[in-house]
Amino acid sequence: MTNHIMINHMRIQRLLWRFLPAAALLIWGALCITNNLWYDEAYSASMVSLSWPRLIYITAVDDHSPFYYVLLKLFYHLFGGGTNFFGLKLMSLLFMMGYIFLGKYYVKKLFSEEISVWFMLFSLLMPIMSVQAGNVRMYAVALFFLTLTGLTAYDLFLAQAGDKSCRKKWMLFCAASICTVYCHTFALIQTFLFYLLFLGGLLVSRQKEKIKSFFLCGIVVSVVFSPWLLVTLRQMILRMRYDTGSMTDRPTIYTFMDYCKEWFSAQETPIGPVVFLGMALALVLGYYAVDWMRSRHNYAPAVGMLALGLTVLCGALISVFINNCFMGRYAFPGFGFLMLFYAVGMSRACSQDGRSPVRAVCILASACLCFGLQYRSELSLEYDKGLGIYEDFVAEKVTDQDAFIGPYTHTIFLNVYHPELQYYLYGYKLYSLPFVNTEALTDFSQLDSVRGNLWYICFQGEKPENMAGMYDYEEALSFHYMYYDFVIYRLIPKAGAA
Repeated sequence: MTNHIMINHMRIQRLLWRFLPAAALLIWGALCITNNLWYDEAYSASMVSLSWPRLIYITAVDDHSPFYYVLLKLFYHLFGGGTNFFGLKLMSLLFMMGYIFLGKYYVKKLFSEEISVWFMLFSLLMPIMSVQAGNVRMYAVALFFLTLTGLTAYDLFLAQAGDKSCRKKWMLFCAASICTVYCHTFALIQTFLFYLLFLGGLLVSRQKEKIKSFFLCGIVVSVVFSPWLLVTLRQMILRMRYDTGSMTDRPTIYTFMDYCKEWFSAQETPIGPVVFLGMALALVLGYYAVDWMRSRHNYAPAVGMLALGLTVLCGALISVFINNCFMGRYAFPGFGFLMLFYAVGMSRACSQDGRSPVRAVCILASACLCFGLQYRSELSLEYDKGLGIYEDFVAEKVTDQDAFIGPYTHTIFLNVYHPELQYYLYGYKLYSLPFVNTEALTDFSQLDSVRGNLWYICFQGEKPENMAGMYDYEEALSFHYMYYDFVIYRLIPKAGAA
């Protein structure tokens, strides 16, 4: 009877190992074939429509290196450019699928097929993975490269003296590290912390013959990143000097809950039960992961988790004492380490259950519930019909002689869908804003050149009162789109207004 159960278990495990990547492609792919973009995604889409010099300049004065945007721009032109942005989402999906295949093959090689299955399954069920899988941002790219860096490091740690493949592995480790540090500032910090922990592991295990190769990789990564390191330091100094709003708004315990919303649900559309159930799952699987490491005397998953945890601590300390700049998604590149922690924990929980897999069923049921609730929310966002309402309005009411005015950048980002029109930001425009045909409106005389209608776009509850001296206004359209409730007013010149 026991042998029969074991055979069935192995068959199910093998089936899951084979088909989980296909499930990932279907589940995440459904989020990547729409044209819906929120503000940060529209920022990325605008970046890739710029010339190469302008793209490099904006990244040099903003927050991140141009590496992601260069890849995205190449991908954008590969799909023909224009205002159909599903190709940009597909690049994130491509790297997420690469991450899944790391779990399928590399995790299996280094640990076991069972842990590989749990790694892939929890990656599918983790809500933040679905959120980032189709997000037109650099986080999926950073997740792939940092996970590859971590798995290659463990592969090198296990390698025996005289292994002829070590040289290729060190080269892969070095290349993956370079790509990771160029993805995102906090991916850079996380890689640096991981390097320190990896060095500590080599020293504790007395693998002195690998120290030389380790430092050689570290030097190569440092040299290759050094051209952008000065830019990164300059960005940080400018943030600390001029971003006074963030410096006065210190993080609190509620900020930590914002982190948890993003890690276990979604920052913009959090679901309470999903957040708290996700936190509980992390604690339970963390307990079993520690038990797995103690019983196997294998502390590799702890190294990755330490790198992730120290990155969060570093971000929190920077936010408290220097500048409130850390967001939950900034830790996402290290979530492959968290999924490995979950995987070994689930493996331990199943082994302790024996013939009665009560714990495993409860854990999986909880994870599936979290996934189902959040995935339904993500689908509703990606297939939101608000964009169609806006597009119909522009097609029917707006001509190429018209212009849009917005009070701030988050109201004007829809210009990514109609870059041929003229746009104005009332009063001030960020020097790093990539949106084309967008100017700061500092004098009403700038509007004299507009031969058509003036449209004022803002959020629900706001009105164009700053235009009241020169214009009357009437509501032309009210619509909901993704996270936002928009109102568009038509401005009507007042008789005799100068």
